[in-house]
Amino acid sequence: MQIIEGKLIFDFNCDAIKFDDTSFYRTHFSKMTNGIKAVDILAVHQNIGYLIEIKDYTNPNTKILSPNELIEAIINKVISTLAAILPMKINPNNSKDSEVTIAKKFLNINQIKVIVHIELPPKRRTLKQSNWDLPNLQIQLGRRLKAIDAHPKVVSKDNLQNLPWIVTI
Repeated sequence: MQIIEGKLIFDFNCDAIKFDDTSFYRTHFSKMTNGIKAVDILAVHQNIGYLIEIKDYTNPNTKILSPNELIEAIINKVISTLAAILPMKINPNNSKDSEVTIAKKFLNINQIKVIVHIELPPKRRTLKQSNWDLPNLQIQLGRRLKAIDAHPKVVSKDNLQNLPWIVTI
């Protein structure tokens, strides 16, 4: 399964969908209330459900957030995505088969993993995000998301930490 997000190409060794582009999310769920967002990718591998948010700061068009703003955005996207999965399974009116299938698989998982994929630009003093402390970001996310995933991962294409996919440009 291959999913393209910007210039990043994700090759999954498991079931995955570009969640924020699903017909269920676009047609129904995103219109329920202003400001509702979703993670970029939803994947399931060996009874583990992955909620994957992608930020590519090598792309100049990526909205620059402070670390605290990014943490808040991720938390809101994770919660909203989890709230969307059950209705996507039981109300598949306009959903594609792949959406219903992954929703069914996700609802049978034993563990949830939150993955934040961040590509940073080369280090420069004038570019704030190039100097972010990603291990600290991971710790802060773990504290806030403890009820969902106490050990979220902040990864990049060069440091995927044995996840069931690869990322290329």
